[in-house]
Amino acid sequence: MENKEHTPRWIKVLIGLSVLPLLWWPVSLLHDTGFLFSGTKRVLMMLFPFYAILSLGFAWHCRNERREVMWVLLVVLWLSYAAIYALASIKP
Repeated sequence: MENKEHTPRWIKVLIGLSVLPLLWWPVSLLHDTGFLFSGTKRVLMMLFPFYAILSLGFAWHCRNERREVMWVLLVVLWLSYAAIYALASIKP
């Protein structure tokens, strides 16, 4: 049998909590009437969830072997959340 490393519960909770801001994304797009987000803003708002899911998937994949990479991915994702919230709050 293979000896698999056990993932600590706090890492699972941390990655799970990092998914929660994605629940805001559909609400922000519902409030968009087509005039709030210009072309570039709209593309960034539409592609951001894919980036976030990929980043969380990569963080989950390297959680046991390369914990430093997991931390870098999560911190960059949290900074991206802050940037996308700031982008969404800018009035045209």
